[in-house]
Amino acid sequence: MNKAFYLAIAIIAFTIPIVVMAPASIVTGLFGDAVQRNIPGLKIGATRGRIWQGSTQLQYQRLPTVTVSWKLAALPLLNGKVSTLVELTGGGLQLEMGAMASTSGGSLDNINGTIESRFINAVSVGYGLDLTGLFELSGISTSFDQRWLTALKGVTNWSGGIVHIETPEQFYSVKLPALTGQLSMKGSNAMLDVASGTSTLLTLALKPDGWSQTSVSYMLTDMAGLPLPNGYQDTTGPAFVLEEKVF
Repeated sequence: MNKAFYLAIAIIAFTIPIVVMAPASIVTGLFGDAVQRNIPGLKIGATRGRIWQGSTQLQYQRLPTVTVSWKLAALPLLNGKVSTLVELTGGGLQLEMGAMASTSGGSLDNINGTIESRFINAVSVGYGLDLTGLFELSGISTSFDQRWLTALKGVTNWSGGIVHIETPEQFYSVKLPALTGQLSMKGSNAMLDVASGTSTLLTLALKPDGWSQTSVSYMLTDMAGLPLPNGYQDTTGPAFVLEEKVF
């Protein structure tokens, strides 16, 4: 018994410094290819630091490159979980959050920070939408299993400003008020309801199959001066609905 105990202590004493001092690039080297295969369009760049505290650069499709920094907690590893503080910076993005993951799923908690419009414009301009202003995220949390999101809640706020909208017929420049977005789950869909005061202007739904659906209200089309198809009289639902495969 004593020999086994001292052998275990010796092994731990020998391996802990190796793990603590191991470069973070080991992780991206082992799992980077698998992650990129499962998330097409994701590029993993330079990785620095150690496994316990390091950073790596990520770029997804046309979005700006983001530096992801982390500080790993040791005790949750004893229960087979990874718990870390994460910070994302770069290209107009500044976010902080707590992350927990295990073989069955995980969560992102207390997501706070800001997103400048230029970060979103890197993608949205290609769809005819050019934003200004600042987006603030506060108290956002989500959990997930091996298939999809299981919970989502939190608030986003947009400072308001000029929005440029380009359609095949015309180019529009509209000044919109500050807007508030409410995140939630509706069935299996991740939802974002965007409102001005008590009036919902825009609803976005992201489905587990990768399709997104955007429902635009009549109030928003009036504010933006967007034309509707001739003879369109149904005012009981949204003014129009856009659907797109996003992943």
